[in-house]
Amino acid sequence: MRPFAIALAFALGAGACQPPSAALHGASPSAGNGLTITHCPDGKPARAGLQNFGAYIGTWQANRPHSVQFPADYVIGTISGRVVVRCSRDGYVVVEEIRPLFDSPSGQALRVALTDVPDDGQKVYDHVHPGCRVLQYSSLQLAHQLGAVDSDGRVDITFSSGGTAYNSGAVNLIRLDVANSLGADAAAC
Repeated sequence: MRPFAIALAFALGAGACQPPSAALHGASPSAGNGLTITHCPDGKPARAGLQNFGAYIGTWQANRPHSVQFPADYVIGTISGRVVVRCSRDGYVVVEEIRPLFDSPSGQALRVALTDVPDDGQKVYDHVHPGCRVLQYSSLQLAHQLGAVDSDGRVDITFSSGGTAYNSGAVNLIRLDVANSLGADAAAC
């Protein structure tokens, strides 16, 4: 039993040390909560419900133009940059990686992130770590839209600065995802 526990601890620890974008680079990565994250399909029709984070991909795409410079990505809308999205197995946007063209101060990064959180989003926590800043918001609208994918309606927002140290004046990655649960920000960035 002890070798299994050691192997499990090693495997969990190795996943916690990945950069925030690691989940987007595999073909079909799985989040820690059992959620399978995959590439979002194109050409789906819009549906009623949320239009930003947590939306059905057809609805999300209907509200976001593709980037001219990076055709597989989307424009942010409020500042220059691009957005990469990944979906749940049933086509809902559960990961957004927002990359401003120029480094953003954390206040601006927060405004950009919150434009994608449903209107009823309530802050659960805001923790600064040496390598990033992690905020968590909870939304009943998100819980209703995503059902079993995110039954507690929690969305994590992570700000990174492109190096090993977080710089609140130079955020170059804003990541929204549903992969974590309450208190899951205890691991190092």
